[in-house]
Amino acid sequence: MMKKTTLRLSVFVLAALLLFSALFAVSAAASPVIDDNADVFTAEQEADLTVKMETACNQTGWQLIIYSFDQGLSGDKLRKFCDNYYDRGGFAKDAIMFAIDNESGKRKILAYGDVEHYFDKTNRLDDMADKLSPYTQSGDMYGAAQVFITETEAVHSMGKPNLFVLSLQRRGWIYGLIAAAAGLLFFFGNRSRYKNMGKAGTYDLNANSSVDVAEYADDFVTQHTTVRTIERNNSSSSDGHTSGGHASKDF
Repeated sequence: MMKKTTLRLSVFVLAALLLFSALFAVSAAASPVIDDNADVFTAEQEADLTVKMETACNQTGWQLIIYSFDQGLSGDKLRKFCDNYYDRGGFAKDAIMFAIDNESGKRKILAYGDVEHYFDKTNRLDDMADKLSPYTQSGDMYGAAQVFITETEAVHSMGKPNLFVLSLQRRGWIYGLIAAAAGLLFFFGNRSRYKNMGKAGTYDLNANSSVDVAEYADDFVTQHTTVRTIERNNSSSSDGHTSGGHASKDF
């Protein structure tokens, strides 16, 4: 009896430890990151931002990253630098980063994993950058970081965009013009074709035609079929979270 009780207790303790470990891992994966290599924030500002980012992480399930550095990069080089930092950092799959190159004065927002789909085919990245720009242009990185946090929460609350509806909204007028043109062509084409039906100008088929029927034979001899197989290479590769196609915005 004692052995069974001990065994049950051990199983219970083990299950509790596994559950605790899983919860801790999820919490750690979604924890915010402020990597202020360029010293753009004071200690007090960093502490305040960390608290606000933790709230945003819990609300969205995404990992928020603020990364400052002095590299003097821009354009594609800046994106690659941020991607390499993200890939090497062991961050959560679903993350959004506010990157600050203090030397070049360039800023960048990058979305990874499922976060990218919240920005697909929309102006949300442009809108976020527009709201951050007044702060970054004046050198107020603390204010820009706060806007980044609140805008991230706002984008999450919007949900993923309906790409089909967006397509109709953007191209609906084009489809309407095509449909209208096709309708007009069909109408006037048929009108000109049938306008004389049952009126003068009919054709006397019996008086102006003849039919001769002759016997005709077609003998099938043989048939040859050639089959050729074309091999296709469907292999693909992946080297991390990013594929070069994630959502990002320079400003």
